[in-house]
Amino acid sequence: MEIREIALGGDESLARALLAVQHAAYAVEAAIIGDDRIPPLHETLDEVRAAPLRWLGAFQEHRLIAAIGWSQDDSVVDIDRLVVDPAVHRRGAGRALVGAVLASAGHRRAVVATGRDNRPARRLYEGLGFVRTGEVEVIPGLWITQYAHPPTTALSAKDSAGASDRADRTGPLPAVSGWDEALAPRQRALLRRWLPGATLVRDHSWGLVATRVIEVSCAGSRFIVKAGAAEDRHIERELHAHRNWLRPWTDRGRAPMLVHGSAEDQLLVTRYLPGVLVLGTGHADQPDTYRQAGDLLALLHAQSAVVDDDYERRENERSLAWLDRPHRIAAGTVARLRAEIADWPTPPSTLVPTHGDWQPRNWLVHDGVVSIIDFGRAALRPAFTDFARLAVQDFRRDPRLEAAFLDGYGADPREADAWYRTLVRAAIGTAAWAHQVGDESFEAQGHRMLAEVLAAA
Repeated sequence: MEIREIALGGDESLARALLAVQHAAYAVEAAIIGDDRIPPLHETLDEVRAAPLRWLGAFQEHRLIAAIGWSQDDSVVDIDRLVVDPAVHRRGAGRALVGAVLASAGHRRAVVATGRDNRPARRLYEGLGFVRTGEVEVIPGLWITQYAHPPTTALSAKDSAGASDRADRTGPLPAVSGWDEALAPRQRALLRRWLPGATLVRDHSWGLVATRVIEVSCAGSRFIVKAGAAEDRHIERELHAHRNWLRPWTDRGRAPMLVHGSAEDQLLVTRYLPGVLVLGTGHADQPDTYRQAGDLLALLHAQSAVVDDDYERRENERSLAWLDRPHRIAAGTVARLRAEIADWPTPPSTLVPTHGDWQPRNWLVHDGVVSIIDFGRAALRPAFTDFARLAVQDFRRDPRLEAAFLDGYGADPREADAWYRTLVRAAIGTAAWAHQVGDESFEAQGHRMLAEVLAAA
């Protein structure tokens, strides 16, 4: 990802691209807050070009995927809008853009406002150090929450000159002192011992979950740091995967190498793996990307296999537990799901090492070669469970991608009845989890998945 300044006045095609991203982004916010009376949602091309704002854009493969617009005077930087293409939500574009504006603010404080009920946006700003200063009813029934960020230290000339050398997936980035203060004290002490003098390159954290994902530089090398909360199991699972299952990939340079790790302290460090995320780029539509991904997945699955007599029962209980938590699945659908799950058989299952979130948002591509990241959901499961995300997203929109994937993977492991149960479980988990974290677009995908799989039953 590249971040750079953009000027809308002289480039109509860029202005149209920004307007399309803006309309899509605010449509998501309107759905989240239940109100479409958001002025930027209805702006015209002429209005967005005439807005008295400075702009930064985030680009992947020369395509605009996000933008931030702001105004400033001698004392305040006022962030007017942050817009991210819904197709690349949760991948750090918005965080990087806000961080770049904060880095340029210097002695000035920054202010921003967002819909009071827009929980993802509020988590983003609060995670970046913004403090809530109040709430305002801008029009009857439409409330916004206001935030302010204290002044940051401006980049020195030396830091500014080296910023582009520290990251090939971002543009201008802040040289922040004390960047690790958000970590738990034990994590901070351990990290300072492992990587003395490390400096921040970029914060890749989602903002929706507690895990922090931070890119740092130390002694001329780049690393990825992941830090989890006390109740989080993602770091433990990721460390287990690194230590037991990733050798077929790391030996080929297709996954990051583990450098340091502590399950007790919920902390790990890997070497930085170069590349851009497949999601949101033209690579996401190329059959060869999926052929490579299929080949890599086959290597992971082929390492070992165990028979588990209790797997299906545990998965049924997990799905019922999701239905007991807050969600917006219709009552009639919940009743049908409970009845179906109660009648499902629980035969023995063959389990293999799985990634757990196998899809383009966890694939990198560099010089045409696909690599894999993010192992926080790795566990022993049936092989076909790693097909679930692809089936409801990428295979659904382009059957060529499924054919290419199977060309790389080999024989299709999906048995009809077990595959149906897997799709239902995945849909329940997606709809319920996304509702709990306030990810409206992902929640809508979960509801679509449920409707489609039940209709096909």
